[in-house]
Formats: sequence, C-alpha cells, structure tokens
Amino acid sequence: MIDETTFEQLVPLAHQWTKKQEEFVLAHGTALSPQAGVRDCERIRILVVDRIPLPEDGDLAEATRNAHIITEDTRCVGLGHAIIIRADAWGDRELLLHNLVHIAQCERSGGLEPWVRQYLFDRCNSATFTVGSLEDEARRIAREICAADAVSKS
Repeated sequence: MIDETTFEQLVPLAHQWTKKQEEFVLAHGTALSPQAGVRDCERIRILVVDRIPLPEDGDLAEATRNAHIITEDTRCVGLGHAIIIRADAWGDRELLLHNLVHIAQCERSGGLEPWVRQYLFDRCNSATFTVGSLEDEARRIAREICAADAVSKS
C-alpha cells in the first residue's frame, strides 16, 4: 500500500508520464472506430507494441508494478485518447473495449490529470486488480457489449 505522501509525490509523475505516452500514440498511432461510450472518437489512436512501456522514473515504475497497473503481463493500457496494446493481444475485442471504457472515464472525469489521480487512488486503495470502481466498470461494460454481440449473432 502506498502512503499518502508518496501517493501525492507520484501522481504528478504519473500524469506527466501518461500525458507523454498519450501524445506519442496520438502522433504515431492508428485511428480506431470505438464503442463503449467514448464521446470524442475521432481523437482515439492505437499503437501496437511488443511490450507495454514502464515509466522512466524508477519510483513511479516500481509503484506501477507493485499496484499491478503495468507489469510484464500487461497486454493493453488506455491513456487519455491513446491505447497501447501488445501485438499478441490485438485480436482481443473485450480487452480493447475495456480500454475504450477507460477513455470514456477519462472524458467524464474532465481530462487526463483528474482521471490519473482518480485511477491511481482507486487502484492504490483496492486489494486486487479486479477490485476498484474504474476497473469494475471497464470490465462490466466490455463484457456486456461482447455478450450482447454474441446473442445478436446467434
């Protein structure tokens, strides 16, 4: 668990790193036709990579790994209007939808900085990856969309 002082020191670093990643993907990524409640769809870009990058700052990278936000097993992240996805996860529709929900959450929260704070607070106060309001919402909506599509195709 991260104490409040460390949390407050890491949030600005997390925001800076997230903003840098979003800017890179928006400049170099490919457009995606999204679902999942995203309002500003034309801004979304997706970048396919071999591995999800960790923050350069050592303390932030360690906190990111310890909170299981980005580990060697991470297959995709949604940051602002950017999605970074591992090549081996490209065909996972539910995973993409999950991250589109994170983009919609970011839009609803008023932008990247407030969303980063809310996401990190949520994750730092959750016992496991599946616990936390933002992750719960993203998983629920992605599963509902995939289930509805499966029913309509039957």
